[in-house]
Amino acid sequence: MGMLSEFQQDELWRNWISAEIRADYFADMRTRYARLHSWLIWLTLFFSGGTVFAVISNLPAEYGWLKLALALITTVLSLLSVVMQNPKKTAECADLHFKWNRLATEYQSLWNNVYSDDAESKFASFVEKEAELSKASLAIPNRSKIVEKWERHVLSHRAGAPASA
Repeated sequence: MGMLSEFQQDELWRNWISAEIRADYFADMRTRYARLHSWLIWLTLFFSGGTVFAVISNLPAEYGWLKLALALITTVLSLLSVVMQNPKKTAECADLHFKWNRLATEYQSLWNNVYSDDAESKFASFVEKEAELSKASLAIPNRSKIVEKWERHVLSHRAGAPASA
């Protein structure tokens, strides 16, 4: 195996940009899942706390429904916190961010050495890594607006850079 053809160089460029976009996307999603989990925990603590109970315990009888409503809200928030598995998704997104970022760095390194004797074999191994990461990424939903946000960011960051060596 030898250096990369012009077609492979173009593909390398696209894969590099794509890996950067995905790394940024998973970093963003990690932050969102962590923030959502934090909000659920704080809201659960608030609604289940003694202060709320003290306030509603002194309400007149016609507001008895409020006690039930607050108990239901607390139960729903607790269930959401468990069912949504945000800490697990946060960890998965952090791991995916790290791996996609590392792959983007490997693509960049190869971009700087497209004429090396082992460029083609390295490129093939990176494409294989990308396929494995894509499979691992399926557990996290694709939020197209967030992907587009990071696509715009990466493309503006790389504006003016050549599309091939």
